[in-house]
Amino acid sequence: MKKLIKLLKIIYWFGLLLGMAVACANESEATPSPTFTANTVAETAVATTPAPTDTPQPTATSTPIPTPAVPRIGASDQTLTDEAMLEIVSVVSPEDGWLVLYAMRDGDLGAVLGFTAVSTGLNQNLMLTIDPQLATPNLVALLHTDAGEVGEFEFPDGPDEPLLWESAQIATTFALDFQLSNPVIEASEQAIGEDGILQIDSVLLPQDGWLAIHAEANGRSGEPLAFIPLTAGLHENVAVTIPWRLGTPTLIAALYADAGEPLHFDYEAEDEPLLAEGEPVVATFSATYPPDIFVLDQPLVDSTFEVERVISNGPGWLVAYFDDDGEPGLIIGSAPLADGLNERVMVEVLETAVTPIIHLRLHEDSEPGDDFDFPRVDQPILYEERLPSTVTFSLTPGNYLTIHDQPLPDTGTASAVLTVDLVVVDVPSWVAIEADDDGERGEVLGFTAVSPGVNHDIAISIDPTLATETLYVTLYLNAGEPDEFDPDGADVPLQRNRSPISVPFFLLNEDE
Repeated sequence: MKKLIKLLKIIYWFGLLLGMAVACANESEATPSPTFTANTVAETAVATTPAPTDTPQPTATSTPIPTPAVPRIGASDQTLTDEAMLEIVSVVSPEDGWLVLYAMRDGDLGAVLGFTAVSTGLNQNLMLTIDPQLATPNLVALLHTDAGEVGEFEFPDGPDEPLLWESAQIATTFALDFQLSNPVIEASEQAIGEDGILQIDSVLLPQDGWLAIHAEANGRSGEPLAFIPLTAGLHENVAVTIPWRLGTPTLIAALYADAGEPLHFDYEAEDEPLLAEGEPVVATFSATYPPDIFVLDQPLVDSTFEVERVISNGPGWLVAYFDDDGEPGLIIGSAPLADGLNERVMVEVLETAVTPIIHLRLHEDSEPGDDFDFPRVDQPILYEERLPSTVTFSLTPGNYLTIHDQPLPDTGTASAVLTVDLVVVDVPSWVAIEADDDGERGEVLGFTAVSPGVNHDIAISIDPTLATETLYVTLYLNAGEPDEFDPDGADVPLQRNRSPISVPFFLLNEDE
């Protein structure tokens, strides 16, 4: 039985193997070997290409635009030394342009102190050299465009205007701690003698320059009375001689650069004031002078005459004496004086006692507030233990005038104003300016009326288109209608020695 089962298993496996062999033979006959022809490749390609399917299309997306950096300037407070180098930490600029440093005065932009180019984007650690004499305690850093010639800063006379971002300027401020070798002047109160010499205690100059002494005019510096050159360095006990009769109770010492022609003081031109922390270097000091009187010959008008200037050391009196054979006689009038400079002092006198020559003398005011009371008090002033000579003037000088050469103001209008310095007349008069006609007085260009007495700084309007290089100022009698100038009628020229009182003067150009 076991043998039978074993035989059946052998038969089964043999039949299975035989069937598999026949199937392989049939498959081999049905599939020929491929031949690589063009048609076959094409068919094969077509036969084997899969059916098309729906391919998803990409969705369009927005390309992100970078946000521009906000323009800004980063600057910190810093020290200003003699090297005059400043640092701006960072600048972010929306375009190529300029970083400009300005002085700041009273909250407004002042002078341009320095500038440097900046490029679009971030700029770091920018170094600028400035003029330390023009620096102020606070500076402004401001961005400008480079709208003109590339690489050339063209402002204010050019197109490189301040750069705007959203209608606003891009700026910042920062403070300076000044540690400079600043110019210095030290001056003390002093008495100036008849030699006019004054002393300035010390002067420190960082460069060659000028020391000038100015009279005070309405709290500010007037014209310089004197000036001397000084080399760089420290100078002590500097002596300066001034025309002391032009001095004021307060004098102003000032320092200037010697920036123009060497050893030639170019006041209000190249030789500009030296500055410290943005302000001119000056020292004010009080001065006293010898007692002095300056008076013009003039007519007596309504029992009164005018004294141009008087210097009194302390409160005093200006006293008028009549003439007694060349010497002061009796007192005929007086006027009170303040301490220091007194200008255009009016003195009323007893007209019945007036002589053609008047003598003037200074007296003390021993009891301020009281009337003049000489000889009980208010004695004549002594100077250096002596009685100064009296000052005399004439009440019968005739008529005269003075005028200086001057530029013709460019007002852009149909008229310009010229000034006659002084006119002294004893009758109502006209002052006229006339054109030149081949060396003679020509057409009247302008005129104004003056009263008897001393008249200062007479302004006369003329037509500038009719002006000649040489002009004349002439005095005319005001004999007709007081408000109507009639030179061809009653208003004839005033004369001296049978000639019209007329003075030629010249119109200057700016250089002159």
